[in-house]
Amino acid sequence: MISATADLRHQPTSEENYSESKWFSFYDAKHDFWVSSRIGLEPNRKKANRWLIIALDGKIIYHDLATNLDLPQEDWDKITLGGLQFRTIEPMVRYGIKFGIDPIMLDVTWQASTPVFDYKDCLAPLPPSLAAMHYEQSGHVRGALSVAGKSYAIDGTGHRDHSWGVRHWEGFRSWTALMGHFGHFYFHVEQFDEKTTGITRHGFVFVDGGNVSIKNAKIEPAFSGEAAFPRQFSLEIEDAIGNKYSIDGEVRLTCPLTFGNCMVGESFGTFSFSGQTNPGIIEYGFTR
Repeated sequence: MISATADLRHQPTSEENYSESKWFSFYDAKHDFWVSSRIGLEPNRKKANRWLIIALDGKIIYHDLATNLDLPQEDWDKITLGGLQFRTIEPMVRYGIKFGIDPIMLDVTWQASTPVFDYKDCLAPLPPSLAAMHYEQSGHVRGALSVAGKSYAIDGTGHRDHSWGVRHWEGFRSWTALMGHFGHFYFHVEQFDEKTTGITRHGFVFVDGGNVSIKNAKIEPAFSGEAAFPRQFSLEIEDAIGNKYSIDGEVRLTCPLTFGNCMVGESFGTFSFSGQTNPGIIEYGFTR
């Protein structure tokens, strides 16, 4: 089992493109609210980057990708970059996410609903272009959003990851990540088309009170016209103990982000499973 000390910053290896990042994304269906937030550190380049996307009432009200920022010296227990703060309240359990720029103020607490899943426990090895060390987790998010003096009580679901190692954004032809939940069932599934290893699938489901690695998955995106990013997905999952799940996804909002020759579409949408429809997170990226 991965230890709580893995929540801290790690000693970088010597490669120039070593990076370490934390990502939190969460949503509240009541307010049609969604946030995607990420802080990325590149210590050997002495640079950092961060993105933040905030949507309310089904519309993106703030989005910004900042690159080539000065590398912060703080550890992950309390780190601020470009006005975005991540704070560790209890490692692997509880976190604070804050951001403020007139007229927006965001202050939420992320509380774990599932154990951490260490991606070393995936049945298939991770592709070499992805940071080798990686874990993910789902949780519950509570707090407040204020926009132009109007306050919204946030009570929703969130997902997070922490990665460190050598990362090649442009090593992928494309990738897809889908995350959502239905009651006490959660899923995190990724499909990578890496230039050297081809298509691989990774992830886990949280079912019957525990994490279970996926054995196989199939993600099929559907595009509309000449759109760069998909509008719909179908997802078939088989987990390591033989359970099978069929889930359909529909994208509602996409915010495109550019990393060199890579385009990343951070998206908010809905997933349908077993007669239920709930919000969820979608990420689709490709090399131009």
